[in-house]
Amino acid sequence: KNFHVSHNTLAARADLYKVLGVSRNASQNDIKKSYYQLAKKYHPDTNKDDPEAAKKFQEVSSAYEILGDETKRKEYDQWGTQSEFGQRSNTSSEFHYHSNIDPEELFRRIFGDLNFKPRMSDFEYTDSYFGYGASEHVHLHLDFFEATRGAQKIVKVNVIDTCPTCRGSCCVPGTKMVRCDHCNATGMETVSTGPFIMKTTCRKCNGSGMFNRFPCTECFGKGACVQQKGLTVNVPPGVEDGQTVRVKSGLQEILVTFRVQESKYFRRDGSDIHTEATISVSQAFFGGETKIQGLYEDIVLKIPPGTPSHKVFRFPNKGIKNTTGYGNGDHYVHIKINIPGKLDGVQYHLIKSYAELEKDTPGTISGISSSKKKEQKYAGHAEPEKKGLLEKIKTAIFG
Repeated sequence: KNFHVSHNTLAARADLYKVLGVSRNASQNDIKKSYYQLAKKYHPDTNKDDPEAAKKFQEVSSAYEILGDETKRKEYDQWGTQSEFGQRSNTSSEFHYHSNIDPEELFRRIFGDLNFKPRMSDFEYTDSYFGYGASEHVHLHLDFFEATRGAQKIVKVNVIDTCPTCRGSCCVPGTKMVRCDHCNATGMETVSTGPFIMKTTCRKCNGSGMFNRFPCTECFGKGACVQQKGLTVNVPPGVEDGQTVRVKSGLQEILVTFRVQESKYFRRDGSDIHTEATISVSQAFFGGETKIQGLYEDIVLKIPPGTPSHKVFRFPNKGIKNTTGYGNGDHYVHIKINIPGKLDGVQYHLIKSYAELEKDTPGTISGISSSKKKEQKYAGHAEPEKKGLLEKIKTAIFG
């Protein structure tokens, strides 16, 4: 098969950059990647019933043969397509290029000679529908409970893994590598340079001693390709926002950084957690019980009589699991007393009666008068109470 490119065929009729789907300032790396994609898409072995695919395969191969060579590319860039130099078609300053390379041979040169196992460097694996590069770093979003309790999450990532079609053999299924006839499977060839004779790595088999006559069309004979997979990440209990771990996936490791959503209820301090609990005035006076949402289970908080606002209760080992040691942190509950905004008639008179009996007020109380003139007190310097709080309330209510 001979495919010819000249000024009056492909190079003249089409913009080679458009044929490969790249810009005019594309790097050689980008050009080669685009050729990978298109050659794979239009390869005759995968489009046996589509004659147009074979034509496209020839076009992208020929375009790559020119643009993939810097010298030929410069000449092409200088004279462009026929539409650009049509007025000079009778001059000798036109782009002339004749190719005698079979597109299949060009394909084999790039994809068929690499018989080693894929590693992470460029072009030792091939791209796919999911893109050229594999994921190297992903962010995994967690809610507060997933981060503190631990969880198992699945995230979609691009990974380099064994080709699912050839299962890493690099060959079309049903075929296999053959002994290289160029070096007699030794991996070395003899080269004569004037009076000197030396041995060098075989150019046909790349030193492997075996030649791939039928490279896999899925991975282009690489044995591995980019695939999208669900990566299972075991989130350890107690991870913090911004923490990064390494996770094995396919033939490489991926860095996973956790992004933890803040909780509106819990506040974290290392392995300890803090929450607020609102109790009523009656609970603060007389005591009682209330249920608190814990990290792992509900907690019953016993409120002692006379509990002031901002009092802190500690529940040992009810916090987050320590990531650097054994056990858990603590759960701290901060008390807030809910002062009613409006009082009905009965509530108002009861509270007013108590206020009239109060003797340790640091200042005055609006709307409250007393038959005895109270001695002015200063906030923060109140004298010790002579009567208990409950006794005062009973006196105000029952007289």
